[in-house]
Amino acid sequence: MIEVRAPLEIKADPQGGWELVFWVLNSFNYTTPFRAMLREIAEALGQDADGCLSLPAHVDGEDFVEGVLMFNETSLRVYYEHALSYLTLATGDREVLAAVAERIQPRIAVI
Repeated sequence: MIEVRAPLEIKADPQGGWELVFWVLNSFNYTTPFRAMLREIAEALGQDADGCLSLPAHVDGEDFVEGVLMFNETSLRVYYEHALSYLTLATGDREVLAAVAERIQPRIAVI
């Protein structure tokens, strides 16, 4: 289960396109398991996380992490920031993000 503090939201991405926003757990919590959350998201999308998720190696004290999650033929930009406990998946196609949100919604718990 992916625990979030607010319902999922699709909004305009400041870099262009759209982003699916996950407000996860508490700000400045460097133990937030966002990598495990991304693996669960990949699984919910019917993807093999080892083959479709690309993230840099973990670095102690990292504040933000950028990567890529493949969904069907679409490359989703991944961004996670520990300071805000903010995870986003972004792409230029809003409908793709709506499909992603629909598929992962059963694994989301708003706490």
